[in-house]
Amino acid sequence: MNASKRFNALHRPDSPLFVMPNAWCEGSARLIEQLGYPSVGTTSAGIAFTRGYRDSSPAMDDEMKFEAVDRIVRAVQIPVSADLENGLARTPEGVESNFRRVSDMGCGGASIEDIADYSNPTAPVFFGVEQACERVGAACEAVRSRNPNFVVTARTDYLLGQHDYSLSEVIKRLVAFEAAGADCLFAPGLRSMEDLKTVQSELFKPINVLPAPRMTIDRLRALGIQRVSLGSTLFRAAYKQISMVLAELDQLTGLDYMQRALPLEYLDKVMR
Repeated sequence: MNASKRFNALHRPDSPLFVMPNAWCEGSARLIEQLGYPSVGTTSAGIAFTRGYRDSSPAMDDEMKFEAVDRIVRAVQIPVSADLENGLARTPEGVESNFRRVSDMGCGGASIEDIADYSNPTAPVFFGVEQACERVGAACEAVRSRNPNFVVTARTDYLLGQHDYSLSEVIKRLVAFEAAGADCLFAPGLRSMEDLKTVQSELFKPINVLPAPRMTIDRLRALGIQRVSLGSTLFRAAYKQISMVLAELDQLTGLDYMQRALPLEYLDKVMR
């Protein structure tokens, strides 16, 4: 069974909740696979940080992003879902081309979000609903005839922008994306289980959740959520540990971190 069929099967109504950690390089993807997760997402933020750029920096060439996705796909046997930000294209035709490209790479799915301009990271500019839907539709059209099991995730980042916390706007966008053909819907920034339940009640397709504080896997499972992703949090957690270790090195106990490190022999086996 190819990657898209396996990834699609995880989203069937009778399938249990699964966690999709997000990788930023081949090594992180292989560790996720080794630990038994059924799929891996890429994180555009983690990929950018690895290269020394901020998330969605216009200074980072798109070819670097495609190369990173391709290397992750080649590194693992589990399905990969590519974070394609806003489709990495200005036009719907460009979105089509890029979704075909990652499908041909062997990805099981990919996501597209509704940000039009990333130049100001604290106040991104959003596509209007109609324009965003046209782009989601283009992504779906790109893969349907050649790879019908490919999972297109449509995402609104509205709650991450400098807007009022508007569930009605999020619901309007996700409902429209669902009608445009998306297979999975995603709205990072939901603050509570109650808000998540409200959004879920308006949708028919599976929802991807980036957990907020007080959201637990058990509670998400009980709500009927099928997919949980971790975004850039794994990368940031790793860098938090590095920062703590480096800050403690001038103390008498500063080398205690060595006892917490993964054994070199274990990582050698994971990396093949």
